[in-house]
Amino acid sequence: MFAERFDSLMNIAEVSNSLLANAIHMNSSHIGRLRSGARPLPKKHEYLGAMCLFLARHFRKEYQINALQKLTGIGNGALLSPENTALYLEQWLLEAEQDPSLAAGRLISGFSHFSSHPVSFAAGGAAEEAPEKYASYLYGNAGKRKAVEQFFRMILQEKKPQTLLLFSDESMEWLYEDAAFAARWSELFTRVIAKGNRIRVIHTISRDMNELLEAVAKWIPIYMTGMIEPYYYPRLRDGLFQRTMFIAPHTAAVISSSVQQNAEGALNIFLTDRAAIEAVSLEYARYLQLCRPLMRFFTGQDADELRKAARTLSEAEGDACLCSAAPPLFAMPESLVRKLAEQRGNELLLPLWKQSVFSFRRSIEKQRLTLIILDPKTAPLSPAAFRPPLAEFFACPEFSCTHKQYMQHFEAMRKLEKKYDNLTVVLRNDLSPDMLLYVKEDAGVIMAKADPPISAFAISERNMVNAFWDYLKRMS
Repeated sequence: MFAERFDSLMNIAEVSNSLLANAIHMNSSHIGRLRSGARPLPKKHEYLGAMCLFLARHFRKEYQINALQKLTGIGNGALLSPENTALYLEQWLLEAEQDPSLAAGRLISGFSHFSSHPVSFAAGGAAEEAPEKYASYLYGNAGKRKAVEQFFRMILQEKKPQTLLLFSDESMEWLYEDAAFAARWSELFTRVIAKGNRIRVIHTISRDMNELLEAVAKWIPIYMTGMIEPYYYPRLRDGLFQRTMFIAPHTAAVISSSVQQNAEGALNIFLTDRAAIEAVSLEYARYLQLCRPLMRFFTGQDADELRKAARTLSEAEGDACLCSAAPPLFAMPESLVRKLAEQRGNELLLPLWKQSVFSFRRSIEKQRLTLIILDPKTAPLSPAAFRPPLAEFFACPEFSCTHKQYMQHFEAMRKLEKKYDNLTVVLRNDLSPDMLLYVKEDAGVIMAKADPPISAFAISERNMVNAFWDYLKRMS
């Protein structure tokens, strides 16, 4: 995995082995062996940071940045400087050795990237030839690839969309070990969504948390279409037997099982018999009854629902972290709130501010709050950038203030920090200007893109919440 990723970065940066070797004082043959996988990355790899920094300084052109974002999911915040980019890439290369909090960071960065570049699905492509309909038995990873590709192609032949039922806790090597197939899979999946098919997926929490967070990150573009319903099974499983169920209730199904992540030579069954499909759909439905929603997704049309979710989370017991580019609304001086409300003709701003202040004062005496804010020295100077987080969700879509007003807001936040022992303010220069992350320890997460068009996630699964919490505590 390391060799494949490292080689891809070298290709995008358009850097030769000898050029990198000279820069970090290493033998070029060593670089070549790391790229090919002939030499594994040793446990002591002090040079990796220097390598990533050198590569980061070579991602200058737009096509290189686009390729880098597509490959790694790196967001705008991590691209603010070569140093930030290098840190992200080092974490990405060491994915197998990282703790979940770093994987959470990549998920956040990926969400920022996809939010800034909304995914769109075009339903184009040549007409599919209908595969022959029959039940078949296929073996191993190659057999699963063949079955899944046929599964998608048959769905594309249907005139009416349907809800696909997906679950797998088997090893994903069948998908990622063949790069050409992975690209073909992505294209087919995109076309299936473009035809209006919805996705119901049961994620596997019992997987390594890094793997789960990476899987969620890869699904972000689909989540943002509103076409996916994610669930998870909340209890532990013994992990001895794994199962895959890919079901299109009106078309076909791919069913397989394996033992302890070893799918070599395992049987994959491709079904088109209606009675068989109904039987496995029933099996899926029974499993789904034992599951819980993994996350909720909100758009600008769901403002009321997001406000309720945010209010419920803020009222929960526990310490909290809020990470955003601008200071929160409760830190704004009342005189400034009244002036801005008058300037904008907004009758809702003052009541919202009062509610925000009330909630803050009620909780700060007994619960710690850490604010991670974009350093004003590096904040964008455009007035539109100075907005309270999620202004559009809270009925203030045109809210903005001048740089001078923003600094009044910032200084008032600093005064609050001195007044309350439980309030801590941390300044960072690597935050995405359009991201907000609110985490309540052991309670939940709200991750949102703070500029229009609004999109947000609410997560309550305990392990994922802990991963986000650990990530923000590292930042602070």
